[in-house]
Amino acid sequence: MTRSRWKRENNRPERAGLVAVAMILAWTPGLLPATSAHAIFPAGLAPIPQFSEAGKDPFEEAERLFRERNFPAAEPLFRRITATSPHYPKAQLRLGTIYYAAGQPDLAELFLRTHLRLQESPEGHTLLAGVQLNQGKFDAAIESARKAIGLDKSYARAHTALGMIYATVEDFPKALSAFRSALELDDKDANTWFLLGRSYFLSHEPGMAREALENALGLNPQVVEIYSHLARTLVRLGESTEAEKVFMQGIERNRLRTPPDKGIHIAYGLFLAGSDRGEESCEQFRTVTRFAPQDPEAYYELAKVLFQMKRFVEAAREADRAVTLDRSDYRIHYLLARIYTALGDTGKAEEHARHAVYVEQQ
Repeated sequence: MTRSRWKRENNRPERAGLVAVAMILAWTPGLLPATSAHAIFPAGLAPIPQFSEAGKDPFEEAERLFRERNFPAAEPLFRRITATSPHYPKAQLRLGTIYYAAGQPDLAELFLRTHLRLQESPEGHTLLAGVQLNQGKFDAAIESARKAIGLDKSYARAHTALGMIYATVEDFPKALSAFRSALELDDKDANTWFLLGRSYFLSHEPGMAREALENALGLNPQVVEIYSHLARTLVRLGESTEAEKVFMQGIERNRLRTPPDKGIHIAYGLFLAGSDRGEESCEQFRTVTRFAPQDPEAYYELAKVLFQMKRFVEAAREADRAVTLDRSDYRIHYLLARIYTALGDTGKAEEHARHAVYVEQQ
């Protein structure tokens, strides 16, 4: 898969979460989704020199903070551990984990490779596989996951990692096999049940997807993403009434989340639009624009519904906002071409049509 196709594939709503959920590999079971990178570090951090205070090794305190997920406090303590400390390899693993979770793959890879050079571990190779997945290095990610399994066949997360990679490149038979292997080792992992259900959904097996997602929700009812995917699965099974109940449960759960999850509002908005409930659909998308005003997806979906409702001036305004935030999404340009055609502005319509073709071919 080329990088341009990789980018386009991950702009699709049904694909968008596969890389995001790769972060689960850094956590203890049941903590999907991962902490936002911005909640960990406000900006990219450059490596700093190692140093130590006389006779003091801060590893135990750093470990305590790490277990509490207080990464801003743990990170500088792990960095103070020098190469002469017996804790140095583990500290490098922890730093790789922290930067992985913070969405800084280059730094994560640097620390994880240092750890693996000093002390091979299934955890280190599994995390490196996750980093490589997020970088689009699929062959390398598969190799890292397999190395982890080679070191310890019973390490369930290595099988989960392998499944995530295969799911991302749309090799669903291998993905499903890997997830099932992980669950044979640990059937209480909500994350893997979620990923299994998502893969069944994407491979057009909604009945199997429902079972897996219901298992995930039973193990971790706090996770908004599971409600969203289960509701979409129920829609595909033709159970619209039950799907709407699940959507509403997830949206209620989303009120407790900071920041809120946009995905469930987008998914519910699309469901409402498909049920000819345009005004209600628009409100779901507007909800997202209020808490995520820099995210183009909700403006795009809102513009689509307004266009279908023949409210062309409003549709143009929302689509223009979407394209200002993301000029690289050909779908927005195609929509704008249709909107401006309806408004009789052939100049703008042709301009966006040309740009859509150009962007799509990149």
